[in-house]
Amino acid sequence: MSKTKWKLMTIPSLLVVLLTGNITHAEIERTFFWSDGVPMPSCYKTRDGKPGEMGVVIDGKKVKRDFPSCDEVKKTMVAVRVDGKYLHTYDGSGGEPFIANDRTMIPLRALADAFGFEVEWEQSEQKITLKKDKKSIMMYIGKSEMLVDGQKATFEEAAPMIKNNITFLPVRQLAEILGAKVDWDEKTRTATFTNKE
Repeated sequence: MSKTKWKLMTIPSLLVVLLTGNITHAEIERTFFWSDGVPMPSCYKTRDGKPGEMGVVIDGKKVKRDFPSCDEVKKTMVAVRVDGKYLHTYDGSGGEPFIANDRTMIPLRALADAFGFEVEWEQSEQKITLKKDKKSIMMYIGKSEMLVDGQKATFEEAAPMIKNNITFLPVRQLAEILGAKVDWDEKTRTATFTNKE
């Protein structure tokens, strides 16, 4: 029975990959998208329940990928929902939300997209500026201090960071500054943000 299920799931997946190969390659530059669907973790379970290794072909070369066990993923996965849409990241992009010092960290570009901000980045100072209408938030990688409309403020417990060549921001405090309602569901490990506008 399980072999039949596997075949039924694999064949459509392969067809989608073959039919959209060029589209997928063009879109890989973007590490995230928003959708009504709940994100599904990438995990693998062997018959003995341990994490496994799988292979994929990228640019004609076989590449081994280690996948965590599904139990590990359930313990560490973080879902982010903004105004009813879930944040999804492309597998292998490194842009998956995570918890650092009890704070939910999401990619800068996803946060800017969700809340409608323009992003300015100054590499030499590692300075991030978010702008929307008359609102301006200035922060630096690795520093807890920030300026919100010219007023000093401080991140609690976590600061902007770079991980997997992607800039991550602690989203809760920024959402609260923007007036968004913030909720955390420990059971589903989901951070929900609702704009009050």
